[in-house]
Amino acid sequence: MRLTLPACLFLLTLTSLSPVPAQEPEQQRAEVPRELMQRLFNPGATEKELLDAVKAANLAGVPRQQVIEAKLIWGLRTQNTAWLIKMLPELNVLAANFDATQSAGIKAADDIRAFIEYIQGLQARDQGDQAAFKKHLQEAFWLAPSQAQLFAQTIDKGRREAKMATLKIDMQLVLATSGGETVTLQDLVAGQKALLIDFWASWCGPCMQLMPELKKKANHLAPQGIVVVGMNKDDEKAEAVAEKVRNEQGIEFPWLIEPSDRPFTRLLEIESIPRMILLSPDGRVLFNGHPQDPELWTALKKLDPRLQEPGS
Repeated sequence: MRLTLPACLFLLTLTSLSPVPAQEPEQQRAEVPRELMQRLFNPGATEKELLDAVKAANLAGVPRQQVIEAKLIWGLRTQNTAWLIKMLPELNVLAANFDATQSAGIKAADDIRAFIEYIQGLQARDQGDQAAFKKHLQEAFWLAPSQAQLFAQTIDKGRREAKMATLKIDMQLVLATSGGETVTLQDLVAGQKALLIDFWASWCGPCMQLMPELKKKANHLAPQGIVVVGMNKDDEKAEAVAEKVRNEQGIEFPWLIEPSDRPFTRLLEIESIPRMILLSPDGRVLFNGHPQDPELWTALKKLDPRLQEPGS
C-alpha cells in the first residue's frame, strides 16, 4: 500500500524527520553535495529517482545509516508496504546499531523500532490479522508518540477499508447532471469494468488544482473500460457551479451532482475532499481514498494487470 502527500487527504506529516543531514561531522558534510542529499530526501521522488539517488549516495560515501533513513522516509511517505517490508532486516540492524551522530534526522533507536512495529502492523493488516495489527500499532505509539498522527491515520484508514469491504452502493439511484439531465451509476457503468467517481467542490482548492489530472485519468482509463465521472458537492447552486467548472475545464465525461441529502457522503464516510471512489458494476467499493493515492492504481490493476499509470 502506498500513499502520497497532497493537502486534503490523510497526510503523513513526518515532522520530526529532517530532509538533510543535521548531525554529520562538518568535514564529511562538506564533501557530500547538497544537491545529492536533496535528491536522496526528495519527498516527491519516484522509486526510480530514489534508487538512482541511493546509488549516487553510496558512491559518494554518504553514511549507510543516512541512506537507510532516506529509504525509510520515502517508504513511509508513499506508504509502499512492500518496500517497507523488504526494509525490515536492515531496519532491525539499524535499530541495534543506531548512531545519533550519523543520523539524517531520526533522533533515537526507539524511533526506528517504532517504525519497525508500524511496518509489521501494516503487514498484519494486509494479511487480515487485526489482533496483530492492533498490537503492533500500540507498540509503535508507545515507542514514538511523536508519530501519533501517522499511526492514527493508518488506523482510521484500516477501519474505513474494513467497512467498505462489506458495503454496496445503490447503482440505480437517479442522479442529476450539471446539464439538468438524469442518469444512474448503473447506466454509466453498463458493459464496462468499473466506475471511478471523483468527489469535488468549487471551494476545495486541491480539488480544482487536480482537475487537469482528473481529465488525464478519464482519457487514459476510458479505453481500458474504466468510466470516470465527477460528483459535485457544492451546497448552493450546485448545478450552475458544476456546469461552469465543466465548461471552464473542458470536461467531456459525465459530470454529476450529489443529492442534497448526501447519500454517498454518508455511506462512504467522505469527511474530506478531493476523494475518489472506485466501484464495481454491482456497487462494491474497490477503493476509497485520495485521487493521488497510488493505492488507487493497485485497485485498478486488480481489474486489469496490464493497466499502467500515465507516463509509466
